[in-house]
Amino acid sequence: MIVICPSCTARFQYSDERFQGARSKRFQCPKCSVVFAVQNPAIPQAPPTPREIEPEPKPTETTSRKLRDAMMASAGEAAMPAGIRYSLAFLTGPQASTVRSLATAVTVIGREEGDVIINDPETSRRHAKLEIHADGTVWLTDLGSTNGTVTEGKVIDGPTQLLDRQEFSCGRSTFMLLIRPIDSMSMD
Repeated sequence: MIVICPSCTARFQYSDERFQGARSKRFQCPKCSVVFAVQNPAIPQAPPTPREIEPEPKPTETTSRKLRDAMMASAGEAAMPAGIRYSLAFLTGPQASTVRSLATAVTVIGREEGDVIINDPETSRRHAKLEIHADGTVWLTDLGSTNGTVTEGKVIDGPTQLLDRQEFSCGRSTFMLLIRPIDSMSMD
């Protein structure tokens, strides 16, 4: 049988015999490492028993604290400051060598949803968010993406401040944040 990753759509061959009579099997994609379940095609599928249904994991104190801190960091502060122009330069990926001006205080980057849509299979549907605060700072937040959002070689785990000309990656696409006073834009 051919198994298709629901995240990156990678395809790989898997022998039906390896199910060993199990109703379903969990796989880890060799390309993007996402874990997913595949139903055994040889067994008619019945509704899962209560024992087979995995309960949703309860948030840990650390997870709850990170979510609360992320919400507090972004609560009510998004606003475009006057006199500053924010742009996003696409360094690698499908839109490489292009620059896009950021016109709103919150910009969502994603493969299918958001303000900046990138046709990158390694990018999640709603991957990351850029938030410009009234004080002129810019914050990058991962939106629970499969492959993470990376800046300075590290996957971010909460709102992370970006500086002028700082690079970050979503999937295979790399971006650079550009911050310029509007007066200097007319001289360039």
